[in-house]
Amino acid sequence: MLEAIGPSAWYGLRVIELRQTEDFDPGLVVYGKTRAPGEIFLYEQPEHEATRLRDFMRFDVLLHELGHHLLQHRARKVGNIQRRSDHERFADAFAAQWKPVVQAALNTLPSTAR
Repeated sequence: MLEAIGPSAWYGLRVIELRQTEDFDPGLVVYGKTRAPGEIFLYEQPEHEATRLRDFMRFDVLLHELGHHLLQHRARKVGNIQRRSDHERFADAFAAQWKPVVQAALNTLPSTAR
């Protein structure tokens, strides 16, 4: 996935970590989070519909969080920053732009490597 996007999007990224769900507000669903500098956390989700959920986490949540990482890195932000609506729009647009590119790149791989 990261190779399909290119190093300009993941430069400075130190870790993408899969984590167990934390004690978030019960009314809030959290799929992922970007922490500065260079950390992306993806949180476990219920196992039903595993294939659809796996693709959602890869093609929507991870790409969205990479958009936040890119925005923070370009602005040289350190530490946790307040998310504003323009940050969310940028991350959504980044994910929408790169989703078809990443999906196409993954489709060229043997099924065992996806």
